[in-house]
Amino acid sequence: MSGEKDIVIKYFDGSLPELQKEAQGDVTMVLAVAMESKGRNPRTAKIVELSAVLLELDAESCTINRVAEEGHWFQDPEEESPFSEGFTEKTGITEEMVRGQSIDGRAFEDMVEAADVVIAFNAGFVRPILQEQFPSVEDAVFACVRNQIEWGVKGHDSRSFFHLTRDHLWYTDDQRTKAQVGAIIKLMSTEQSMKGEPAEYMKELVSRAQEPLLTIEAKVDQQQRYLMKKERFNWNPRERTHIRVMGTSTLERVRRSLDARGFTGELIERDRMPATERFK
Repeated sequence: MSGEKDIVIKYFDGSLPELQKEAQGDVTMVLAVAMESKGRNPRTAKIVELSAVLLELDAESCTINRVAEEGHWFQDPEEESPFSEGFTEKTGITEEMVRGQSIDGRAFEDMVEAADVVIAFNAGFVRPILQEQFPSVEDAVFACVRNQIEWGVKGHDSRSFFHLTRDHLWYTDDQRTKAQVGAIIKLMSTEQSMKGEPAEYMKELVSRAQEPLLTIEAKVDQQQRYLMKKERFNWNPRERTHIRVMGTSTLERVRRSLDARGFTGELIERDRMPATERFK
């Protein structure tokens, strides 16, 4: 059709931003991490590759001032069973690459301690495995790129990394964690959303990460139980009530959404936990 333009999706090589801005006020330190492990059970999984980049952000805007520190390590899982072909094909990691290697635990834990927030694409997977090997992670505040940004509200049909990058007209096919961290930082630094508005993804993520975790109980009539499913409340059969754990900003959005649908029930705060408990 005449007048239409081709959409160009550019390749991104995972490189880090080359910024050296002088801090003009307060700063926030954010540690971006990506990890590959052999296994997914936190108690038995073995980390085989870990990348971490410590960023200094302007505290108000959450734009990046500079890359403060970066680290990348392989780790030998020291198992008799070899890497499967599927694992190597998926991750690009061979047994030869990790043999005899180990993570500098002191260096990584120092980076975690320096950070106000640790971000990962899927923090619910990454944090428990990291915490099993590095106990100091227990006290960190984690943020999840996939689940703590309102991607749907911003016009995205999927929260997968594959689709989010392409929605922003770039992609990366590098399997390695160094490139994954670079891609997370690039996505979080996007200036304009799909709707043409200021994106401010990093600001939204950092703000949500530091909110306390609330356990919310919904008192609802039988006729309006369908609303609970729409708002992702879980039915507790023992207590015969609907429960959802969320941050304070999510609770505000849920209240607005329910009010717009004519909700006549009540949302009750049952418990409140510090932000450090998220994704454990």
